[in-house]
Amino acid sequence: MEVAHADDVELAHRIAAGDEAAAEEVVRSLGREMFGFARRMLSDSGAAEDAMQETLLAILKGASKFDGRVPLRAWGFGILRHKITDTLRKRGREAVIGDVDPERDAFNAKGAWKHMNFAPWREDEETLQVVRDCMETLPLRQREALELFAVEGKDGVEAAALLGVTPVNLRQILHRGRSAVRKCADAKLGSDED
Repeated sequence: MEVAHADDVELAHRIAAGDEAAAEEVVRSLGREMFGFARRMLSDSGAAEDAMQETLLAILKGASKFDGRVPLRAWGFGILRHKITDTLRKRGREAVIGDVDPERDAFNAKGAWKHMNFAPWREDEETLQVVRDCMETLPLRQREALELFAVEGKDGVEAAALLGVTPVNLRQILHRGRSAVRKCADAKLGSDED
């Protein structure tokens, strides 16, 4: 087996040996980026913070197992993607509270609206929110690819490495994701192409 990322292996060995400076280097270099990615994928800062911290802890605890076949960053993002998937699965299993009326505070005792805020419609913000909502419905792999490539601006090679796919496969994933978002957004916004 050829070690392609010797510097990363050396850093991992330092972490495994208890070198605090090496651990801090990894946390500093990956923490912010991982938190941002997790927050966009989970749409929840608290859950994103938990996923990021669990990932960094897993990297530090598992540093002795890192073999250098992929960059340490890509290995870490692979762990983060699993943490995000676990969080999304757990959300799907959580019970919905049935007794809570989400609009109960919107009305007064007579049943009239308490607050009427008629702000002008902001087309760009509305469209962006529709696109975001449509991205939420994508399969996880397509959503991750779009987040890395289109939202974060990673180049194709870097995004493919972080997802653990080939650049050709990434293009297919991106094409499917973009097509699905376009179809969803057109349905929600009403396409002018008739």
